[in-house]
Amino acid sequence: MIKRWSLLLLLMVVVSFLWGAELSWAQSSTPPAAPAENEKKKPEPEEKKAPPAPPSLPGPEKLLNGGNFWDHWKFVSEEAKEANRNVTWKVVSGVKDQPSVLICSGKPYGYIRTQKSYENFQFSMEWMYPSDPNANSGILLFTTEPDKVWPKAFQVQLHRPEAGYVFPTPGSGAKSANKLSPTTPLDLPVGKWHKCVLTCRSGNISVMINGLKLGEVTGCDPSKGAIALQSEGSEIHFRNLVVEVLAPAPAPESPTKPKKDGES
Repeated sequence: MIKRWSLLLLLMVVVSFLWGAELSWAQSSTPPAAPAENEKKKPEPEEKKAPPAPPSLPGPEKLLNGGNFWDHWKFVSEEAKEANRNVTWKVVSGVKDQPSVLICSGKPYGYIRTQKSYENFQFSMEWMYPSDPNANSGILLFTTEPDKVWPKAFQVQLHRPEAGYVFPTPGSGAKSANKLSPTTPLDLPVGKWHKCVLTCRSGNISVMINGLKLGEVTGCDPSKGAIALQSEGSEIHFRNLVVEVLAPAPAPESPTKPKKDGES
């Protein structure tokens, strides 16, 4: 009798084990239920793309020591047919480590201008009047065609008593919001080199002579063109003529409009 109950108990244990194993296998083999529509995985937000890098700018460009001089400049004169450009404008190579010097005889009246046109740039150069205390010349910025004496441009005066004055070429049609008239004449002795740095951006011209900022002319029209050097009756020497293209000036931010009461 005891053996019979023992066998029956053993049989119940085996049946119970087999039934549990079958239930476990069925649950593991059942595929998981599809997620509800609103529980589906949301797409990951797209990564913000970095703004494109600004285009690289060319480095400083030498307008006197960089190869053939007339590859960079065009000669314009009142007497273009009779004048010899290599007599009015003569390049003298520097000795030892000295830079080359461009000598302008001042005759006939006219100018040389760059073959290229510039809009946002910095132009630097040094000049010297060898002996004449009343010598005259100038730099023309944003010079546009037609080539004539005198062209549509903005003149930076190099006449000794008025060096640093900036104004549109009279009668040319060039316009600006203001002019630059330094209040105190600069001390620019003859026989010595003086440095001029002109920064032109978005139609504005900033003038610095011998490290002193004289001021700014704004709203220039035209605001793009060639750079020119004048021949105006006096011998003048130039050296270290360098132009460097700049990025445009950033646009001014628009002022924030104050919110009215009740606006969110």
